Amino acid sequence: MGDKTKTVSFELSREPRKRLRKLCLLAGLAAGIAASGGLGWAQTTVPTQANPAPDRSFEFSIRSDFFAGLAGDQKAMERAMKACDDALARNPKDAQALAWQGGGLFFRSKEFFMAGDRAKGSEMRDRGLKEMDDAVALRPDDVAVLIPRAAIVLSAAQRVPDAARARQYYQTAMGDYEKVLQLQAGEFPSLSVHARGELLGGLAEGWHGLGDAEKSRQYLRRMAKELEGTVYQRKAADALSKPDTAAPLGVTCQGCHLGSARKE
Repeated sequence: MGDKTKTVSFELSREPRKRLRKLCLLAGLAAGIAASGGLGWAQTTVPTQANPAPDRSFEFSIRSDFFAGLAGDQKAMERAMKACDDALARNPKDAQALAWQGGGLFFRSKEFFMAGDRAKGSEMRDRGLKEMDDAVALRPDDVAVLIPRAAIVLSAAQRVPDAARARQYYQTAMGDYEKVLQLQAGEFPSLSVHARGELLGGLAEGWHGLGDAEKSRQYLRRMAKELEGTVYQRKAADALSKPDTAAPLGVTCQGCHLGSARKE
């Protein structure tokens, strides 16, 4: 972390549309988790007696408010966070509520950094990270828990000025995304274009951020091959045609917006 107030751990534009764009990875991917088809990720795992599909009623109840909060609607974010608080008061080990609340705290920590309160910003950022980590520890094979953490820390990794912290975020995101890909291997071809494109794109972005150009390009090639005729194919082909650069590839957040938060 730097010494200047503007050097924040999770810095976003003040202008709402840009804010939404910067957090679109979270919104788009988390929206995909929630649905059982269409834009959705389908089931988190193949249901068995030992590992039943999770109840996503909580997520359906808060995601519209949560995404509106990411776009700058503070009252909507407050409603979403209160719903998380209430769910955790009933069950402190509600992993999905914990993951969403942790993501919300992590996002809102930037308000304190931008106001010059670095101590409070750091405290909230670290609490948010811990809650997301605790959620994954509780349900390590739940896609609906893995994806929110991966998405928000990947978004932060692309902007944090501290190289060591950025690398840590990238590593966390790639661990989660690779596990999601493994969990969904059998059903991956049947998932929506949005679901496959955002996951493969997130993997390409993350490995690119970690400096593994070949692994990043492997995922770009998968996007180009498996998502023919889509915006994901075009973005992947464009990235493959260019020389390596430190800048983000720009292959995620394609066609993702607040409307995707509607309940399917």
